[in-house]
Amino acid sequence: MVSVETIAIGIYLAFVNVAAFVMYGADKRRAQRGLRRIPERTLLAIALLGGGLGALLGMLVFHHKTRKLRFRLVVPVALVLSLVVGGGALYFSDYYHADATALEAIASTDDVEVQTLSTGDLAFVPRDATVGLVFYPGAKVQAEAYAPLLMRCAERGVLCVLVRPSLNFALFDISAARDAAEQFPDIEHWVLAGHSLGGVAASEYLAGNPDAADALVLLAAYSASDVSSSDLRVLTITGSADGVLNRAAYEEARGNLPAGSEELAIEGGNHAHFGNYGEQRGDGTATISREEQQGQTADAIVALAGSL
Repeated sequence: MVSVETIAIGIYLAFVNVAAFVMYGADKRRAQRGLRRIPERTLLAIALLGGGLGALLGMLVFHHKTRKLRFRLVVPVALVLSLVVGGGALYFSDYYHADATALEAIASTDDVEVQTLSTGDLAFVPRDATVGLVFYPGAKVQAEAYAPLLMRCAERGVLCVLVRPSLNFALFDISAARDAAEQFPDIEHWVLAGHSLGGVAASEYLAGNPDAADALVLLAAYSASDVSSSDLRVLTITGSADGVLNRAAYEEARGNLPAGSEELAIEGGNHAHFGNYGEQRGDGTATISREEQQGQTADAIVALAGSL
């Protein structure tokens, strides 16, 4: 389903380009009739505000401002900027949203206090925790979609910090683990975890900061960087029905992990059921429930945390 944000951006770009085209045509007619003109700075401004395509078409169709050097320079640049910025905005605005179950999980209970940290990240804080987990969400997935999984872990004594990265893209906030550790100095052991591209982000941070955690958990993910010489405990969890994970890249990246790394293949699990954001394009059909997949995942994470 196309998000509201994507529709809004599309409407804006359509409007501003139509407006730019109309303004260039109107200014040409005014010039021909000797009427008061639209200021050149206004014509250039609307091109730079996303109307580069409409402005360029207006110049070509109406043969207007084509001899003016600054229009010949600025309008094509504005078109490129519109494509880059507009395309980027459309790309990042189309993301998977957390479902109602996920949002309901972001609430304190008798055993777990949910906090919003100064970084904007969410923390699920149990009493007397000694092990903490920092979780990087999958690309273009609203971070809150992983709240049910992390609440399961927190209810069993693991402090969990859910990273809420810029534009729902974990690679933009790789150092979030450092900020989380600074917020909870009493935690003795840290585990970094991530789903899909979030797992790549977690491993990338550890490649440059090998002492930042004791363990790494990869959910339908692999390490693109070599951490094989580290002392990390690594657990990889996949679903047998995952249709999104690049299996060839996954197999090739095995050598990037330390010897003795563990793997858990959840029979009947798929890619999207690690979180609560609906079904994912290209994914396989799960034969177990989302709750069952997350339950098995939480069991494995808590077991790893308890062994540190």
